[in-house]
Amino acid sequence: MAQIRAALEQADADLVAALDARARAVRGYVALRERDPEGYHVLPNAAEVLTRVRELRREFPENGLEPVVREVLGVCAAMIAPVQVAVLGPEAGLTHLAARRWFGSQAEVRAMANVTDVFAEIDRGRAAHAVVPFETSTDGALSATLSCLVETHAKVIGEVSAVNAWHLWSRTGNAGDVEKIYGAATTIAACERTLKAEFPRATLLDVRSGVVAAQLALEDHGAAALGSELLGELGTTLRIGSERPAPMRTERGSERPVADTLRLVRKHVEDDPGATTRFVVLGQQQPRRTGADRTMIVLALSEDPGSLYAALQPFAERGINLTRLESRPARSSAWRLVFFVELDGHGSDRAVLTAIDEVKARARHLKVLGSYPRP
Repeated sequence: MAQIRAALEQADADLVAALDARARAVRGYVALRERDPEGYHVLPNAAEVLTRVRELRREFPENGLEPVVREVLGVCAAMIAPVQVAVLGPEAGLTHLAARRWFGSQAEVRAMANVTDVFAEIDRGRAAHAVVPFETSTDGALSATLSCLVETHAKVIGEVSAVNAWHLWSRTGNAGDVEKIYGAATTIAACERTLKAEFPRATLLDVRSGVVAAQLALEDHGAAALGSELLGELGTTLRIGSERPAPMRTERGSERPVADTLRLVRKHVEDDPGATTRFVVLGQQQPRRTGADRTMIVLALSEDPGSLYAALQPFAERGINLTRLESRPARSSAWRLVFFVELDGHGSDRAVLTAIDEVKARARHLKVLGSYPRP
């Protein structure tokens, strides 16, 4: 046991030393940019770092490696400049959870009311990045997101998936104390049958967001908050914009302190267990190719027989695998349908580039929505 403890202490010391070394390198990068603001200075992107650390990993569990590395990268990015991310609300919902997994806990997340507002934040330069739901395992692709991808300049730079998991939290963690359940309207709708079956005497009350639900639950012994796993971290690491909840409060009419974290009452109270949502990460800077990439395009074709077959033929001729093909009604009156295509490869790969050029010549309209490393 003494040897194990010594090994753990040494590993912790080595870990802190490595983190300090990375912080020094980041500060050096900041200083270099200040000295040479016109120079071309590019750090390794997240995909390159993740590929490298996966190659170096030997003992650390593989499924825990990416969250740790992304958190470190997020802290380092915040050392360079604030990382501002727009997400589709509500606060502390699944989209916020997806953004946190991608950018880490240091990102300044702004929850927006609708998808159009999220894309506007990118187009107007008010946020460097955004995260929006792209498709669900139950309903398929989301039309609002697809339409905004066609009509705006934002690029898809990554994707992340999350299970649609909702949990119930309270101050005490005791199911018998629950008399009221607060949650965002969409969250309550996703869990209503289960909540009514398991908590038949509880009143379901919709509020603006999971954050509001958590604040109400922290102040009321008989209340519970419905939300994602982020609610369990309220008061410690949850970050909405630049604000953090107060670390400790005093209960009304008493000097007894109120707990600053929520305790889990019940896990997985969603009505449709196992449902997942695929989110896309948006930005303006296209990631460099990694050799294991995905490209999204949208095209509009004539209505002549065989036009779709002819348009996609250049991909088949070059051995490019198409992983998704979906048609949607077009908002523009210039054409009736648009086709969303996903394919293996990066837009800068020679085969993909030449194929897209040939398809563009056969289509009425073609737009590359983005290329990024495959998850």
